[in-house]
Amino acid sequence: MAKYLDPKNDLLFKRIFGEHKDILISFLNSFLPLGNNEVTKVEYLTPEQIPKTRRGKLSIVDVRCTDNIGRSFIVEMQNSWDNIFHNRLLVNGAKAIVKQMDKKKVEHEAILFSELKPVYILAVLNDEFTDKNSKEWIRYLRIQDRKDPYFYLKGLDYILLELPKFKPETWNLTEKKMAILWLRFLKEIEKYNNDVPKEFQKNKYIRTAMEICEVAAFSPEELDIYERIQEEILLNKNVKFYEDTIEQNKIDLEEKDKTIEQNKIDLEEKDKTIEEKDKENLLMKEELEKMKEEIKKLKKRNVLKK
Repeated sequence: MAKYLDPKNDLLFKRIFGEHKDILISFLNSFLPLGNNEVTKVEYLTPEQIPKTRRGKLSIVDVRCTDNIGRSFIVEMQNSWDNIFHNRLLVNGAKAIVKQMDKKKVEHEAILFSELKPVYILAVLNDEFTDKNSKEWIRYLRIQDRKDPYFYLKGLDYILLELPKFKPETWNLTEKKMAILWLRFLKEIEKYNNDVPKEFQKNKYIRTAMEICEVAAFSPEELDIYERIQEEILLNKNVKFYEDTIEQNKIDLEEKDKTIEQNKIDLEEKDKTIEEKDKENLLMKEELEKMKEEIKKLKKRNVLKK
């Protein structure tokens, strides 16, 4: 009986997409807005060391490559969204552009900006980073004019996928069949044994990825690494949950403080209004008393009839 491991685990994700060019090409062409210029050939770039953070090594893994026409691609797998990963996306995009310029730089020669090729970053998030009530799970980001979205700077595109929100029925476009298969594979394969869907088995790329994920394909040492990574992912998610809870409680308290302060201001305004009304009423009473006195005087003079 076949049993499959989670392809979102760093070890498997890197093995699937970082060691099999045909699979990576299929994955890129499924999601990137490339039109008729699909990727046909790639070369892997040397991976960089992921820096330590205050929580140790985050569960972040990426695959970097260029294609035969010079475009750069970075595929990211992240099991927890936070500001660190947000900033990492920005840095990776900028560095991919700068590295192209470094390659073109020759002593005593100007850098030709016209030679820069597009950079695409495809990030798969096993987490929700936008409004939980929103059904949108795929985001296409670029530098564009706020008022005129049709005007934008070409050369750097981000495609972000919120995997937990993805449901096959939300993306039934015929031309996106391969994308749906890849997302279903990432999200579902771990729960199958011998009952793998036929559409998985029929596709050669998905079938190869399944074989890579089979428990039987791993040595005891590799399985131990896999389990430790899974534990780290779970730990990071738990830590993030508590951090998010603390941050949300802080925001809630700040909002309550603002509400209390606003209520205090409102009460002070009401007190001022009441005080002003009291003064107004007092003046009116004084005027009324004066009028009564005047009437009495007039009556005494027989100016008014009794």
